[in-house]
Amino acid sequence: MKSIPLFFAAAALFFVTAAPAGSAAHAIQTDFLLVQDNSSAGSLVEALTAAEKQFWEAWKNKQPDRFGNAMADDAVFFGLYGVTGKSELVEEQRQSVTTCQVEGYALTNLRVILIDADSAILLYDAEQHAVCGGSPVQPFMHGESIYARRNGRWLNLLRSEVPAADHQSARTR
Repeated sequence: MKSIPLFFAAAALFFVTAAPAGSAAHAIQTDFLLVQDNSSAGSLVEALTAAEKQFWEAWKNKQPDRFGNAMADDAVFFGLYGVTGKSELVEEQRQSVTTCQVEGYALTNLRVILIDADSAILLYDAEQHAVCGGSPVQPFMHGESIYARRNGRWLNLLRSEVPAADHQSARTR
């Protein structure tokens, strides 16, 4: 009896991976399947990218309240110094207005892992050019954001960032 569910899982995997290839520029790649962009996949990537850029634009343009508006009230940030709640993160952004100068940023290699119709994970690489407190920030990082659609709007639940060691090692060779 255990072989029947395994059969259905294998059959589903076959049909998903045997789907005809579409535009690679608008596809969402995960380790498990490729979702083609003749549905809502491309618009999901665009919606989550726009939501993520709200954080970067708010930082660049010194708008900490806009930063807070993009997050759910129960959102958290996980970074180099541990876990921070929304109110602490917005306060840090208020302080960064006086200490940081952001020249620019770029988000690349955007990927989405769909959890369900109203939640998804956005993964990306970022290049940032900024000086905070007189010191340049780490220019390359990997980012992850988990989003949930609440009341028709994509809100951030979790953000995390890690320095991109692969960029550092490539630069020092």
